[in-house]
Amino acid sequence: MKVAAIFKAVTKNWLRSRSGLFFSFLFPVIFLLVFGSIFGGTGNTSYQLYVQNLDMGSGPPGLSQIFVKALNSTHVLSIKMLDPSVNATSFIRNTTAFFGSEPRVLVIPSGFQQRLLAKENVNLIFISSPADQSAQFVWGIVNDVSFRFEMFLQNSTQLINVTTVSSSYRSLRAVDYYVAGITAAFMMTNGVIGLTSVASEFRRRGFLKRLFSTPVTKTDWIVGNVLSQTVLGILLTGVMIALAIIVYHSSVSINIYTVASIFAGAVLFSGIGMTLAGLVSDPEAASGLGNAVAFPMMFLSGTFWPIDIMPQFLQSIARALPLTYFADSLRDSMLLQNYGAATLNIAITAAFAVFFMFLGSRLTRWGEP
Repeated sequence: MKVAAIFKAVTKNWLRSRSGLFFSFLFPVIFLLVFGSIFGGTGNTSYQLYVQNLDMGSGPPGLSQIFVKALNSTHVLSIKMLDPSVNATSFIRNTTAFFGSEPRVLVIPSGFQQRLLAKENVNLIFISSPADQSAQFVWGIVNDVSFRFEMFLQNSTQLINVTTVSSSYRSLRAVDYYVAGITAAFMMTNGVIGLTSVASEFRRRGFLKRLFSTPVTKTDWIVGNVLSQTVLGILLTGVMIALAIIVYHSSVSINIYTVASIFAGAVLFSGIGMTLAGLVSDPEAASGLGNAVAFPMMFLSGTFWPIDIMPQFLQSIARALPLTYFADSLRDSMLLQNYGAATLNIAITAAFAVFFMFLGSRLTRWGEP
């Protein structure tokens, strides 16, 4: 009987805990749905590839045009043609990367058809950004298509070679990519989960009601939270970069664009945290709601893996998530030093921040228990 009484009391207490229920049931369900959708083969995944055909003078139908059609027939590559007059390397450096997808270019050289018909080697140039984690997979697809294309031509030896070239002046590694992504993800969790729980707890304990009786205003409360998140964000970024440089000899760096991005992100996630805290009054419910929002956003925004490996319907969701643009702004400034792309992504992050700060300030019940 004693065991039954303890079992009953513990079970009731667990059922009353919204955060306990979240981590026991909803959290595993979210993980299964997210990881199953990304890696389980559901939905259609395609990788964008720009093709610059410098052999257009070979005349229709032309082997180069047939090769481009072969690339497009895979239904895995989404082919876009790049004008032959454009410098492919500069194009990648100067093209703003939206939604975590870095542009990549395959250059078909002049004389492609002539050399193949003469049984001479042909060298295709595959140019990609060092931050493009999908580049190796796309390169493998191009290699496979070139092999099948040679079988179609009945070549007995491999004549087509695909050489990879980096679009960056700097030597970057995978760890550099993850520094920006992890920093963005945990800045988000600090604001969304941490601030949501803290604000709800302060309201339950009557802290906000006591503040209401002092000269402190709602604006002071909001600005104080934003400043706190900004300082935490700068400290987190500094620690992550220092650790990456010391342990992994990383080449990431902080600049004025990085600081601007951190500030925009701090305002954004403070606004999201205040919005969620304003929706529920119970700290347990606020904690569960914060986790339910933060964790899917963390895994769908390109912080840990490229967005373009995900099915199209998840990529569409990623386009609506503010963390996508914040992570891209950090990556553009810290890693690629693409300040034009960083400026645009910071502006989008700031637009999200203004919206959620307005919404959060409206939902904050100042002075209520």
